[in-house]
This record gives sequence, C-alpha cells and structure tokens, in this order.
Amino acid sequence: MIDSLPSAVALLIVGLVGYLVGSISSGYIVGRIYRNVDLRTVGSGSTGATNTFRTLGTGAGLLVAIFDILKGSLAVVFAQLVFSEGNSGRPLAEAVAAVFVVVGHCWPVTLRGRGGRGVATGFGALLFVATPAWAIALALTRMVSVSSLSSVVGALVGYLLFCATGWLHFNWWTFAFIVIAGTVVFIRHKANIERIVRGVEPRVGTS
Repeated sequence: MIDSLPSAVALLIVGLVGYLVGSISSGYIVGRIYRNVDLRTVGSGSTGATNTFRTLGTGAGLLVAIFDILKGSLAVVFAQLVFSEGNSGRPLAEAVAAVFVVVGHCWPVTLRGRGGRGVATGFGALLFVATPAWAIALALTRMVSVSSLSSVVGALVGYLLFCATGWLHFNWWTFAFIVIAGTVVFIRHKANIERIVRGVEPRVGTS
C-alpha cells in the first residue's frame, strides 16, 4: 500500500498503528455500556476478557474476547497491507504489529497504562496457529487464567509442530512474536500464577 516509504518508516507506522489499535479498550467500553462499570475498579482490575467474564457475565466476556481477537487480527492485516505479499520485510512487519497490538492492549495510552492481559489480542494476532489449548485447559481446571496461559504455550507448540510437519514455513520473526508476546502475557498473569500455586485461584462456576 505504501511500499514507496522507507522500510524503517513503514515499520514505525505499523508499530504505532498496532499500539493504537491495541489501546482501544474493548473491556472498558463494554463495561461502561453494559452496566456503567469501570473494570479497572472491580475484580482483578484488568480490562480484559477474563475479568469481564468474571464480573459482568458470559455474554459481556465473550463480546470483549471477540473484539480483542479482532484487534489483534486487524493490526496484522494492516501490516500485510503496508508490506505487500512478496516483500521480504512482511514477516517482520507482521511480528512488529502483533507485538505492539498486545503491548497497546496491556498498557493502553487511552487508560493511562491500565489494560488487559493480552491473551485474546495475542490470539487474534496469531489466529492461524491457534490451538484448542484454551478450551481444553478450561474444561480440565475450570480456571480461566490457566486456560489463558495454556493457550500461549499451545500457540508456541502448535506453531513448531505445524512448521515441523511442513504445514507452515518457519519464520524467526513469527517465532519471536510468540515468545515476546507470550512473555508479556505470563508477566501480566503474575498474580494469577501466585494464586494458582497457593490453590486459591477462582474457578468458573464457583463464587
């Protein structure tokens, strides 16, 4: 779309747009419209789908999850438009967009850095290698946080398996995105991990 721009400038634009798209807080908007609730003041204080699910119910949680997945996908699609097919910089641009949309979701400029935890947005950015790890972990543990963390591990394992079988071509930039974004997700779930270790993490279906 704007291939005439220097690659560094185009990458900067991709990263900036990714961050701004990620900063659109679906949870904050849905919370305000749904029940006039600021999710930063209830539950875990996160504006992501998990806290929305726990505090506002299944419908609102699913709506936020869908919007957040679309944010991740949109950022990557924008990178693909900027770097057309066949451009050697396209994989890097996709990775930059994916990382920055997750960063924007977790630390949005619109909410003074208080956002979600990046799972659904990262899922959207890496939709083509997503696995059923989230659903399986949720069914086994009834802990949304465990299923979220499992989806990160599942994305990494799934990507490597797809590459090993030839279904996908391995790309270092995509691999780097999974590792970097996955690290961000784990850092954002630090409190959840501590509760899991202590055996006090809330489960779906319990008060």
